[in-house]
Amino acid sequence: MTSPSEQFRFRETTRLILNKFGRMASLIEIGCGGGHQSLHLQHICDRLTGLDVGARAVKRARRRCRESAFLVGDIFSQKVYALAPFDLVVECEVLYYMNDVPAALRQMQALGTNCLITYFGDELEALDPQVLESVPGALSANLAFRQFRWRVMWCHGCQA
Repeated sequence: MTSPSEQFRFRETTRLILNKFGRMASLIEIGCGGGHQSLHLQHICDRLTGLDVGARAVKRARRRCRESAFLVGDIFSQKVYALAPFDLVVECEVLYYMNDVPAALRQMQALGTNCLITYFGDELEALDPQVLESVPGALSANLAFRQFRWRVMWCHGCQA
């Protein structure tokens, strides 16, 4: 998470969010892991909530970003839905781990007014069709750093 390519992705994702959405009141980061991207996201919102299925990862995120809230669970848990709606739902580098990508995308749309996702370039062929079919009106951009590339997709007013 500290490599130049990951730091580039964190910075560029944050820049893109500010450019496309502006500063947010509330943001939820799905799959926050140890809070590496949370460090960047916490500066562009008033209230950051991080969510991860790994209790150890959430513990690290809480230490890394003491001003933000972190929960153990998944996007289908009632405790997450009780906090919704969020102004922005962010999910970076997590869709590959979802058993049902369209269901996960629908849930993201149910949790927030706006959504932004990123995924690694090696997954474009597998994920692009699923994302485009599940999120009508999604816009996208590509990020590239040396040999690494990512797709960023977002939608405004994408609540299901």
